[in-house]
Amino acid sequence: MSMNTALSGLSAAQKDISVTSHNIANVNTVGFRGARAEFADIFTQSPLSVARTTAGSGTQISRIAQNFQQGSVMGTGNRLDLAIEGPGFFALRAANETPGAPNETVYSRAGAFGMSADGYITNAAGQRLLGWPVAQNGQVLSEALPSAVDMRIPLAMGEPMATSAITMALNLPRDQAMAGAQASFPPTTAFDPSDPSTWAHRTQAPVFDAAGRAIEGEVYLVRLNDPTTDNPETEYAVHILRDGVPLAADGTNIVRFDVDGQLTGLSSFAFGNADGPLRVDLAGSRLGDTPFAVSSVAQDGKTMSQLTSLDIDAEGTVWATYGADARVAHGKLLLVNFPNPGALRPMGAAAFGATTDAGEPLAGSPGGTGFGRLRSGALEMANVDLTEQLVGLITAQRNYQANAKAMETSSQMMQTIMNLRS
Repeated sequence: MSMNTALSGLSAAQKDISVTSHNIANVNTVGFRGARAEFADIFTQSPLSVARTTAGSGTQISRIAQNFQQGSVMGTGNRLDLAIEGPGFFALRAANETPGAPNETVYSRAGAFGMSADGYITNAAGQRLLGWPVAQNGQVLSEALPSAVDMRIPLAMGEPMATSAITMALNLPRDQAMAGAQASFPPTTAFDPSDPSTWAHRTQAPVFDAAGRAIEGEVYLVRLNDPTTDNPETEYAVHILRDGVPLAADGTNIVRFDVDGQLTGLSSFAFGNADGPLRVDLAGSRLGDTPFAVSSVAQDGKTMSQLTSLDIDAEGTVWATYGADARVAHGKLLLVNFPNPGALRPMGAAAFGATTDAGEPLAGSPGGTGFGRLRSGALEMANVDLTEQLVGLITAQRNYQANAKAMETSSQMMQTIMNLRS
């Protein structure tokens, strides 16, 4: 009997050492909750036992209790690093790769988050942070837990618009010696963008398609003449390519300059094809004694504005700024607590699963009644006191040695009995 009692002590002490070692190993794990082994004595009695003379039968581990006290908060400067100052857990859910298949929600104090390629706020395990949908001014649309959604920050916003007009101011050379590789004036060969001898000048032009993507735009100018006494004007034919496809002119495409180098007649020309019209306006262009150059260029197309800054306030509202536009809200992080958090199921990676004993999850806003506030740019470290754990490890070791000594004593007593002779 005494051998079994000592064995139970050894087993319990070993479990205590394991729990303490686990705490020490995770002293630098973000959001880690320390634990302790709790012991309970064992008594075996029968209805005829005398209580005052009953000896105990050893010990057992009654539970491994999690410690949910606040850990120290360390600043990081990363906006997506979040620390909870007070009670509550982040709610996380794995990406649902199978449509219609539910994913378990897990709860954690570890706030080391980043952004996935598609804009979701995730942790290192790829689990997505949950929050509530909001209006652009930050007003929460629903605070019901089933309404929680995966937090996603669009990397670009805005309404794209295809380029329909380009305005360019050009400096064109008066001297035909500066007219590029064009072979003759007027040209004797039809314009061919792949043959430099059929045009004098070429320049890139900014163009966006209907999806807001930048595509290649090219403007070509073919010199049509040299000024004479009878015709002192200098003429150029304007051609344009959009995404490598030549556009047909809707009317004239001839731009003219007088003897002083000033524009005469039309400066705006219409082109188009099946992908839509495109107008080129050369207002402000002039003829001079300098080489070909582009003085200025503008276009009316628009791409989507890219994400430039991100901020998460103490109440959990996620604000994003795109380009020079005003910031907009994309969601509000929620916190979850339980009536009995000590009964949560440890799942590894500083995460816990809900259990019946823990009670129904209670969701709320950061800073609300019963919930802590969020601190962006900081992380909550493990709530493990290393000095305390080392002292506990020494105590557990002594306990193990004492039980081993008790087992050794029991073994010697049994050996003495075995050596008795009649």
